[in-house]
Amino acid sequence: MKLNTFYAGLAALFMLSTMSCAHVNKPQDGEPRNSEPATEQFRSIYGCEVEYERLGPVRNSDIPTVILAHGFRRSRDSMRGWAQYWAELGVPSIILDFCNATLINGHHQRNAVDMRALAEKLGLDKVVYAGFSAGGLAAYLAALDDPAAAAYLGLDSVDSGDLAREAPRQLTVPALFLVGEPSMCNGHGNFNPVFERWPKYTVMSVPQATHCQFEIPYDKRCAWLCGHRSQEEKSALEFELRTLATQWLLQAAYPGIAP
Repeated sequence: MKLNTFYAGLAALFMLSTMSCAHVNKPQDGEPRNSEPATEQFRSIYGCEVEYERLGPVRNSDIPTVILAHGFRRSRDSMRGWAQYWAELGVPSIILDFCNATLINGHHQRNAVDMRALAEKLGLDKVVYAGFSAGGLAAYLAALDDPAAAAYLGLDSVDSGDLAREAPRQLTVPALFLVGEPSMCNGHGNFNPVFERWPKYTVMSVPQATHCQFEIPYDKRCAWLCGHRSQEEKSALEFELRTLATQWLLQAAYPGIAP
């Protein structure tokens, strides 16, 4: 297992923070893009409506598209900051609202099916499955079963019912798990058995980050349960997480964009 601490990520922080804009493959003039994405929807095979938005340039399917999933009982708005940032770099990104969860059941396997169904509906040949918390679990399950998966990014992913731990196989695509400090909000780090079982995965630990920091924009209500940080700490942690995730994402799935 590749385990990196907060300080081990500083090199990557420096690399990305010093990148020249000339190195970033931003959308060119005249290239189709979704500057003001409209809400679209499709019907889940389970009967409810999944709403989603596409951000960033509209490109041919040979370039991977990120499908980014929110946490349990959250919405796509909690992931909007991530998607907007990546879209500005030229990375096509999609945020969606799951429709199957109830107050007592996240229906993570159904959410995974809906993520794959969205990729199929849009004709995506290459997909980066990404997600926060329980959305990280749904994205993990989706990536396991989709031959179009190009990479996986977990943002403090949380397992449920041992779905990830007991999965019969590991991902065959590049995978990064960013993890915060263990707490009840991330199941006290309950994805750790997955890392131990499959040491090939890349795991970057950011010990000072609470579960809340992995949502962009930050929701201050999260701190009531998951831990408080000062405004200065929150800003620094957002930069840290966004930089580590983006640096890895560009190198793993977008060699034409990475410096």
